[in-house]
Amino acid sequence: QLLDLQGYKGETMADKMKRVDRASFNSIDLAWEAHKVRNKIAHEGTAHERSAREVRRVIDMYQRVFREFQYVE
Repeated sequence: QLLDLQGYKGETMADKMKRVDRASFNSIDLAWEAHKVRNKIAHEGTAHERSAREVRRVIDMYQRVFREFQYVE
């Protein structure tokens, strides 16, 4: 939804992120890393276990992306 609001077009999240202008999206690398983890979880399900520390790290990445665009406080 954030990428849609920023005007990025594409069929998938990856398609949209590939079109990002890095100069106007400082946290794009964090977005990519968090998205890759999300995909592993989505495709591997319960076979893909994460430690509490790793979960916190991924949540922090999403928060940093969302804060950049004032999507969350």
